[in-house]
Amino acid sequence: MNIPHYPLTAVVGQEHAKRALAAVLVNPRAGALLISGTSGTAKSVLVRAAAPFTVTGRMAELPLGASEDMIFGTIDMEAALQQGERRLRHGLLHRARNTFLYMDEVNLLREDILSTVLKCAEDRFFRLERDGLSFTEEVSYTPVGTMDPAEGTLRPTLLDAFGLFVSMEDVTDPAQRGEIAARVLAFERDPAAFRASYAAQEEEFAAAICRARELLPRVAVPSAILHFAAACVLRAHCVGNHAEIYLIEAARALAALAGRAFVMPVDVEEAAEFVLVHRMSRPKE
Repeated sequence: MNIPHYPLTAVVGQEHAKRALAAVLVNPRAGALLISGTSGTAKSVLVRAAAPFTVTGRMAELPLGASEDMIFGTIDMEAALQQGERRLRHGLLHRARNTFLYMDEVNLLREDILSTVLKCAEDRFFRLERDGLSFTEEVSYTPVGTMDPAEGTLRPTLLDAFGLFVSMEDVTDPAQRGEIAARVLAFERDPAAFRASYAAQEEEFAAAICRARELLPRVAVPSAILHFAAACVLRAHCVGNHAEIYLIEAARALAALAGRAFVMPVDVEEAAEFVLVHRMSRPKE
């Protein structure tokens, strides 16, 4: 059953989260995206609404109770024993090729599974070993997680594995809240008509993503920008070298979205709002 999703461009506000989603849609090298917010802030709505703009036009979802075999696949032992063939029964990571792997309530996932899923996305391959047999498969997916901080947080090492982090805003303006309610009611009353009313905006967003993807390979990073990015990371007292890489890749995506073939300080500064906020630490005294 094909359930119609709420249009991304119909979501009121949350521009910060939309920009982060646009960045990873354009450049998966910007890393995994974690969206945090209280219940009712449209976290899952935004992620599902972004699915049509992925390369495949869809996304895969990782259920909380998924087993390792469901996620990573398993070796076809019957083929191995009877035919002498190493054959992999593909799992969720294979089905998530070139799209989002959505993890709702990511803070409630088993830590070992989450860690491996994030590591495989960064390495772009995984190795499956079962009963003396080994199988290596290339993968290409972007993990996108959502969480309610009231239900628990993630360890710093797991947070660091996410390239980008966004904290959703609670809408306090009465006019905005009224507009949100009006749009949700209109969507529930007639999803097809509501989606049609935002078709032009959706097409415009899709075109912007496609243009940026085409431009991305030509987006250059001057040495001065590399030094500027490193200085931003140092000022934020980030540990390790993940931050510089994610910061540059996110800045390249933002430059491409702006239609430029070079990164400017403004791109790095905006990217820093996504990349550094969950990595910042206090300086040692």
